[in-house]
Amino acid sequence: MILYSDRVYTSEGCQACFIEIVDGKIARILPKEAGLQADIDYGHQRIIPGIFDTHNHGACGWRFDACNEEEFKQALKGEAAFGVTSIFPTIQNLDQFELTAKLATEKIEGAQVLGIHSEGPWGSRVGEKGINLGYPKVNMETAKKMVKDGHGYLKLVDIAPEVDHALEAIDYFVKEGITVASYHTNANYEEANRGIDHGITVATHLMNVMTGLHHRDVGTAGASILRDEVTCELICDGLHVCLPMVELILRMKDHDKIMMVSDNGSYLGAPEGKYRGEAKNAGNDRKTITVTPEGFVLSETGRLSGSSKPVLYGIQNLVEKLQVPLEEVVKMSSLVPSRKYGFEHKGSIEVGKDADLVVITEDYQARHTYSQGRLVFNRDQEETPFNQQFIRENKME
Repeated sequence: MILYSDRVYTSEGCQACFIEIVDGKIARILPKEAGLQADIDYGHQRIIPGIFDTHNHGACGWRFDACNEEEFKQALKGEAAFGVTSIFPTIQNLDQFELTAKLATEKIEGAQVLGIHSEGPWGSRVGEKGINLGYPKVNMETAKKMVKDGHGYLKLVDIAPEVDHALEAIDYFVKEGITVASYHTNANYEEANRGIDHGITVATHLMNVMTGLHHRDVGTAGASILRDEVTCELICDGLHVCLPMVELILRMKDHDKIMMVSDNGSYLGAPEGKYRGEAKNAGNDRKTITVTPEGFVLSETGRLSGSSKPVLYGIQNLVEKLQVPLEEVVKMSSLVPSRKYGFEHKGSIEVGKDADLVVITEDYQARHTYSQGRLVFNRDQEETPFNQQFIRENKME
């Protein structure tokens, strides 16, 4: 198959070129002057590398923590509708590890599962306006079970470095070849650095639910920015982190150390309104959830509870509002996470790599999404899927 566009965002920059795809790989990239006959001519529409979202709890009325196999696949199809071709489903329910690992071995008609991201369970901070019901204590038997049940697909574990026995757990996961991130943490600068010294190399959604920048102690956020070992997740919806702070981070941190993430959940693509939440414990502030017209997903106390905006929306913010060139932005949405987690065959439009591509409209919607050369979402013929049962059972107003 041969695709053509006047604006293909290749590893060499934006080019007018043909992309030849053979057996799911990019076989050749040839200039417009080659005069090939394209199977699909996208004209002036932009083709960017498929998005790799490493922090994502679900989509379109489905949550990875609480899906059966068919529902999980529907959620992955929903991800493809927003340009995601590779994903670490972000799981807090350890019972889902087995299913997630199984799906990582299959070709899905949607985003491809490349690994498991375990957000927690060992944190200490719930964020602004949250009700802290406490976190479980570090348990090394649980840590070992996580690795066992992940069947080699557990790629990322988040932990607050200051909690009791956290450093022991960090040492264990690093020894097992698993990346560790600082997460939901009250760590001061010294404590954050101690965690990095033990092997933390990722900051979970930088600035959110962590000690921030203060002129007497720059906290976990400051340590994550200053330490070159750390690659920072960054939610660029303009809601989790205001755009002036995003701009400040982009000026302070090497862009090769920034990964755009969504922190999406089941409310991605949901209409605004009030919903029954997913709270399981008495006293939790998520018994009801409000999706605002701006796209905030808020608990009863006003605490941010994930994002309703995809990475593509963050890409639009960086390009249109912060004037960051798209060829630079797509590195943070695709190439940086691919390199960080060892998927060198993904992340850019380059000969020899997987043909993970997204054709985007002028308003940053995914028109066509290709995973390893397969068209897994076609906006010309299908709508963004959404779990209507979720609306019927949970939407209150």
